[in-house]
Amino acid sequence: MSAREDRVGAGVVMRAGSQRRASKQVTDQPVDRLLGELEASVMRLMWVGGAATVREVLDRMHSAGRPLAYTTVMTVMSRLATKGLLTRELVGKTHIYRAALSEEAFLRASATQRVQALVDEFGDLAIAQFLAEVSDLSPKRRRQLKRLASEDAG
Repeated sequence: MSAREDRVGAGVVMRAGSQRRASKQVTDQPVDRLLGELEASVMRLMWVGGAATVREVLDRMHSAGRPLAYTTVMTVMSRLATKGLLTRELVGKTHIYRAALSEEAFLRASATQRVQALVDEFGDLAIAQFLAEVSDLSPKRRRQLKRLASEDAG
């Protein structure tokens, strides 16, 4: 068991407002943890497929073995647009949706928000804990993280 696992224990951290059922399998995919299962599925389709209508997303979901109602997909896509994850353009009588951010940009923005929330809530204690976590890492891993942080700053 790593030093981090020893400190954290077996607890599961879930997104604010999450009400996942214990019977559902918890995934290691950050997008699935940050968004609901259906929202994550829609966003993955949008990241891969580019612009799409509700009908096109519905058809892709059906092809993937997810039999959903048109209104369900429409509601999810509308909510994703309200959250700023999708853009929506009215062309004739049809809305065309596009991902507002790449998956990487979404994950970076989410990580930034979460870190800032921890620092806002816990102040220096959060920063000290981050430093303790980093000091436990190998020099190679610290260099990788430094490069990643430099990409964010640039």
